[in-house]
Amino acid sequence: MRGSRRHHYRIANPFRFFVFILVCMMIIVFAGISIVGAADAQAADIKTYRQVVIQEDDNLWNIVERYNPDASINVRDAVYDIYDINDIDADDIQPGDTIFVPIY
Repeated sequence: MRGSRRHHYRIANPFRFFVFILVCMMIIVFAGISIVGAADAQAADIKTYRQVVIQEDDNLWNIVERYNPDASINVRDAVYDIYDINDIDADDIQPGDTIFVPIY
């Protein structure tokens, strides 16, 4: 049995080694940023909802405008969100009903 020889490695081209380390560091940094960015994007998708009791002469259009006065939203899309969230149609709402309205 031969004696254990220890191998000594040396960097043949320091410039290529430096570029390799730099690329590895960039990959690690960008992977971390993308993971954090994905978490932020998911947090941005979470909406706040307000429970609203339908009053006489209310319609979904003016309810969206009332609870989102400063938001630059497409009211039609918000009304469709209300349909989906509450599983209703425009003809289904009556005074005294309670619905959830997204706040943008």
